[in-house]
Amino acid sequence: MTVENEIKITTQKVGNTFYEVQDNNIRVVIRVPVTTDSMIKIPLENFNKYLEGSLLIDIDRDKSDSSSTTKGTQRPDFLCWIKKLLIFKGEEKANVSDFDIARIELVEKFNVLNSIFFGNVKFLICYAAAGSNMQFYVINSSKETVKNLNQLMPLTSVLNSINLVDRITILRTTVNIARIMLTISDNIPDVIISLGKKQKLGHSYITFFANSVVKLIPEIDLPYAQNLQSHVRFLTLMYNHVKGHPRLVQIKEDPLFIKDERMYKVKIATRGILCNLNNENDVQKMTKCVLTRLLARLHAGKFIYHDIQILNIMFVPEYHDNFRYVLIDFEHRGMNK
Repeated sequence: MTVENEIKITTQKVGNTFYEVQDNNIRVVIRVPVTTDSMIKIPLENFNKYLEGSLLIDIDRDKSDSSSTTKGTQRPDFLCWIKKLLIFKGEEKANVSDFDIARIELVEKFNVLNSIFFGNVKFLICYAAAGSNMQFYVINSSKETVKNLNQLMPLTSVLNSINLVDRITILRTTVNIARIMLTISDNIPDVIISLGKKQKLGHSYITFFANSVVKLIPEIDLPYAQNLQSHVRFLTLMYNHVKGHPRLVQIKEDPLFIKDERMYKVKIATRGILCNLNNENDVQKMTKCVLTRLLARLHAGKFIYHDIQILNIMFVPEYHDNFRYVLIDFEHRGMNK
């Protein structure tokens, strides 16, 4: 390059690539954005590999677009379980200016540490990320701070992943979180439910949220699918008939069929754990709870529940003692009288 053909524009940006003229040379710089996966998901997975898989973690992401500034789903953007316990979650936004929105969503999603999901664990580690900024918190389970930003107790300051020192702090924090997981793993009870994790139970896919349960059944596995719309209407009538009856499963939204996905969906209000009877006294309580006035209620609406068995009975710890056993799964057991 000579003085005669000197390039007057010395710096130009195209996407993440920068072209810069220095003396007689052109320097090309490609900036690769630092992702949360590279600082959280991958280090956790590598830590688990180092421990030869003994950490027993399961990591998932919500499928919605993190560029959105609205609360599109009930699930956090990042979820990490150890065994069945949701121990670590995150909310992510694409723009730095949306950091406060990410923080707000941390306390709007999965903010109450219910014992059916967390057992005796009284904390939930989390992070908010927006653009290159990230901050780690722990959620306080006290009732006084429910759905309040004071519920978030900072573990770090706001860190900028572009800054090398901050990036090291993020990685160090992630490793320390993994060490916490390892420490508590032996004390996690088997009976808790995995909050936010989609699970296959029989022919259904069940996802427990903080205040509801979403049940999905593929069309091929839905009984009487040859008369699909008629069967969905029947289930809607059956669920609405038992509204207000604590011994029968309660819904938050009427059943529907999602045509594009060929999937039946119902959002359920009743949340509990699988029925586990330890002695004869438990059997007597369950039998009395389920059968007392329950069948009469169904028959009054000309509905029949066939094949009552322990797998179709849920135990709801938060209910009054007389109503803790609830009959579920109308989709596969409900019929016209």
